[in-house]
Amino acid sequence: MTQGNGSPGTPLPVRPRPRQGETADSYLRRLAAANHLRFSYLRRYLAMPPGSYGPIDAAGLAVLAGRKPHAILRAFPELGPPALRHARTGRRYTREEIQHAYAAKQERYTVIRRDAGAGMSERAIERKHHVGRRTIIKALDSADPPARRRIHREPAALKGLHGHIDAMIETNPAIATATIWQRLADDHGTTVAYPTLRAYVAGRRAATRITTREDDQSRGQ
Repeated sequence: MTQGNGSPGTPLPVRPRPRQGETADSYLRRLAAANHLRFSYLRRYLAMPPGSYGPIDAAGLAVLAGRKPHAILRAFPELGPPALRHARTGRRYTREEIQHAYAAKQERYTVIRRDAGAGMSERAIERKHHVGRRTIIKALDSADPPARRRIHREPAALKGLHGHIDAMIETNPAIATATIWQRLADDHGTTVAYPTLRAYVAGRRAATRITTREDDQSRGQ
């Protein structure tokens, strides 16, 4: 299955066709099952860099599946260049653009405060600056716009998996994150981003240590 340089060199014996709308991970599971391979092994084998938990190498998958690279990218566009993926998933603003937008809002607040101080009515300010009443209230309340809020969202990749992960940690507090990733991949049919999993496991372990210390302190009192 490998060439001398360690890269995929020959197609696998059984090569199912990609299904319309399926993900690369889903296809890789079927490819592994058809060839009696463990999914986690094949997933890491095709990762970039090899053996890591990074993205799937489209060229390597094309070789193992016996297909042309352009056919694999057409079937699984998520394996394309990052720039193309970002274009499909939505625009991401740079730090400079965010700072520029904040400065522009700050300047608008200053003008609104100045017009209000000069006796201009709220309705007139709305028409002049094309803003709503809430913006005017905020501008009069503070010269600085509120900072851009960071919305915390639970990583979608871990939804429904917390119980499985917590159970593994409870059973074996020293379990390696890599082992948890492998069990989730092979036993629960889920591939998660390794950094996300590592951060969650570290947080759970930290919380467990804090709880243990608090319990010890309460017993000593």
